[in-house]
Order: sequence, then C-alpha cells, then structure tokens
Amino acid sequence: MSGWVAVVAAALFLAVVLQSATGFGFALLAGPSLYAVMDPEKAVALLLILGLCVNLLVLLAERRSLSVDWGGLKPAMLAAVPGLPIGALLVRALPADALRIAIGVIVCALVAHRLWRREAAVALAAPGRTTAVVAGFSAGVLTTSTTTNGPPLALWLGGRGLPPAVVRDTVSAAFLLLDFVGIGVVLAVLGPSRALAEAVWLPALVPLVIVGHLAGSRLFRRLPAHRYDQVLLLAVAAAGAVSIVTGVR
Repeated sequence: MSGWVAVVAAALFLAVVLQSATGFGFALLAGPSLYAVMDPEKAVALLLILGLCVNLLVLLAERRSLSVDWGGLKPAMLAAVPGLPIGALLVRALPADALRIAIGVIVCALVAHRLWRREAAVALAAPGRTTAVVAGFSAGVLTTSTTTNGPPLALWLGGRGLPPAVVRDTVSAAFLLLDFVGIGVVLAVLGPSRALAEAVWLPALVPLVIVGHLAGSRLFRRLPAHRYDQVLLLAVAAAGAVSIVTGVR
C-alpha cells in the first residue's frame, strides 16, 4: 500500500506543477492516479477540492495583477451551469470507463482537427458566443463526471491568440468557478457522507499542492511565450490519450 501512496503523491505533485505552469492539466494526472486507489464517485469531490486550492493559488498567491478575459468567460460559465448536474448524473448512470474512452476520443479528435486544418483552428478560436457556449457546457458536464474539464476550455482559449498570462488566468478562473459549483452539485447528488468519504486525505495533500504550485509558477515565468500554446496543445492531447488508456485498461 505504501508503494501506491508514493505513486499517487508523485502523480498529484506533477499534476499541480502542470496546472500551475499552464493553467491546465491537474485532472490529467491526478484523476487516473486517484481513480486507481479509490472509488471514482468518492474521488471526484476530493479532486474538485484540490483543484480549487490550485486555482486559488494561481490567481491569488502570486502577488500580481490578474489578466482574466471576463468578457469571453461569462457566456462559457453560464453555459456550464446546466452541464454540472448532467455530469453528476452521468457518473452514476454510465460506466466510468465508457465515459473516459468517449471523452478521450473526442479530445484527441479536436486536437487533430486544430493541428491539421488551419480553418478549424480559426473556427475554434473565434470569440463568438456559440463557441464559448459549447466549450462551457462541455466543461460543466466533465466537471462533475470525470473532473477532466480542461480540454474544451483550453482548446477554446488557447486558440484565440491571447497572451499566455491571459489564457492561464482565464482558464484558472473558469476552473475555480466550476470546481466551487461542482463541489456543491456533487454533494447534493451523492450526499455529503459519500462524496466526502476521502476528505481525510486533505491535510496531507494540501501542503503537496502548495509546493507543486511554487514549482509550476516558476516554470510558467521561464516558459517562452511562443512555446506556451504548443505546450498547452500537447497537454490536451495527453489528456485525451490518458483518458482512453485508463478507460480500456
């Protein structure tokens, strides 16, 4: 059991570093590692709480002015609200493996579409309300079903040509809102005793989150601006691949 604890701790640390460095990727590594040692339904609330901590650190603990694109984010977050209860119901009604495979295939297809067809990137990057609504609704469903809500938001914001600091802060603000509301939805659907069954791990994991954030924040400051979108796309593609692999294991 001690071996599993070490593996989970290492995965969580790397997940926090990736999230703090890019604004995305926490659930990519943290989700599969926790799902391997605990019931996915019980892991969801723990992941949401830890994700909330990471995003609070990115937005409030770096002593700098925030660069959040609130105008673009508002329609996406409004669209995410109806997706949250749908995701919580899906995680109870459908096999977790089937959800992960479906999500992974969709994510990989979106990444390939953007990489191979320039017009697809332009369409995905368009600041139109429809694109924001689709990204937001998808993120809402994913928040309470698998917690891997990053891919639709990262692809949408990362492709709009925004400066890295704006993308990172805007994605972090979106995750902060989704995690906060998502925790409430999970508590309502699963019940406090079931949803928070693994919360006893929080005192041990929060210090790990703080140290990981410090490392990830340092990496972000050293990452060249012209490489940021490449790293973001790579992380999204990896999220899709990991989702598929963990679903077919």
